[in-house]
Amino acid sequence: MNESPVEPGLWDMTITGTIHVPSANVNEPVHRNVHVCIQAHESPAEPFLPSKHGHCRITHAPMANGKEHWKIHCTAPHAAVNQVGWIQSLPQTLDSHWRITETITGPASYTTETTMQMRGTRIGPDCGSVR
Repeated sequence: MNESPVEPGLWDMTITGTIHVPSANVNEPVHRNVHVCIQAHESPAEPFLPSKHGHCRITHAPMANGKEHWKIHCTAPHAAVNQVGWIQSLPQTLDSHWRITETITGPASYTTETTMQMRGTRIGPDCGSVR
C-alpha cells in the first residue's frame, strides 16, 4: 500500500471481535476504542504490523474494491501466530477484518482463535501526544 489514500493524522479505531480458546471452552468478546497516529509516510496497516519483522513473514496483495489482503506469520520459541485479513482504506475511513490463530507449545500448550474487525475514522491532522 505505497500509494494509500488514507490521510495522515489522528484516527479513532473501534475494535470488535471474539477470542476463542477451544481447549478451555472460552469465548471472550472484545470491544475497545483506541486512538492511533498514522504518519504521512505510513500505510494504514503500519501501526498494526509487528514492530520487529525479524521473526515474521508478511505478504500483501491488492484485492477487488480497493481492499488489500494481508498474511502475517510470526514465530518465537514456543509460539506461532498467523494472521490473515484485509484492509480497505479511504481518505477518512478504514475497515479491516482479521482472523488470528496463536499456538503456544510447551508444557502448557493451547491455541487461541481470534476474529477481529477494526473500523477507523480520521479525527484530524494533529496526533497530539499519540505517537
